[in-house]
Amino acid sequence: MLEDQNPMTGFRTLEQAFSQGFRMKRVPFTDGIFIEKDIALGAERYTYARLKKLKVQQIVVLNGNQPLNGLPCFCLFYGTLEELRGKGLTVSFIEKILEQFKKDLHKRYGKEYYIEALIETDNEASLAIADKLFGEPSHDGVDERSGVPTRAWQYKVTR
Repeated sequence: MLEDQNPMTGFRTLEQAFSQGFRMKRVPFTDGIFIEKDIALGAERYTYARLKKLKVQQIVVLNGNQPLNGLPCFCLFYGTLEELRGKGLTVSFIEKILEQFKKDLHKRYGKEYYIEALIETDNEASLAIADKLFGEPSHDGVDERSGVPTRAWQYKVTR
């Protein structure tokens, strides 16, 4: 995983930006969830964060990727603050964000798209989360840039 794609890098980057006055937009009707839409790696990126004051508790990033089977595809990255891990919070947070993403994703992307989670095979905690979210993985592979073995889930969404 590239350092820029590491959710824990997102924690640090957001908190640094907050210290300089940056603020995310609150997601209506949620408890402490905020969103920032921007462009990263040449594609639209949706960053969702659960904040406690200006401290990032959890983060989910969906970054546009190459189309998959002729449909838009978004790579999923997620992270939970270390002291909150192991408490059953991560899966429910990601599920909530994936539902919110269905609403937030621009209509130009159509009614169907893919979510892709690509996880290094030595990251047991993230593998377990992806398995709970999506079931059986689509395939195993090797990250093109790092050469690290990975497992991929490609999940088709209809909204």
